[in-house]
Amino acid sequence: MITVTIQSDENRKSYGFEISGHALSDVYGRDLVCAGASAIAFGTVNAIVQICQIEPEIEQGEQGGYLSVQLPTDLDADTDSKLQVVMNTMVTQVYTMVASYGDYIELKYKMV
Repeated sequence: MITVTIQSDENRKSYGFEISGHALSDVYGRDLVCAGASAIAFGTVNAIVQICQIEPEIEQGEQGGYLSVQLPTDLDADTDSKLQVVMNTMVTQVYTMVASYGDYIELKYKMV
């Protein structure tokens, strides 16, 4: 199962995420849940860089199946607002996948 963990503060603002595991919903190369989760993750990272002008701290697993993205919390109001839109969009996309493929992907929150 793929686990997506959103790291949020006490104000429900998100400043990072971690994706781990494998969906195993089909054979390698035809696993749509894995492909969808990967597209959401890397699309989110690209949006953070392009829209928010933030270089996140990224850690990836050697064999795939793991991505950690850490973001700064000391942002100006405009940049933070943009970041929260990007992160909320990611959460909405993952939630949509969970609604259809809940046996293979889950969404969690971690207070930081």
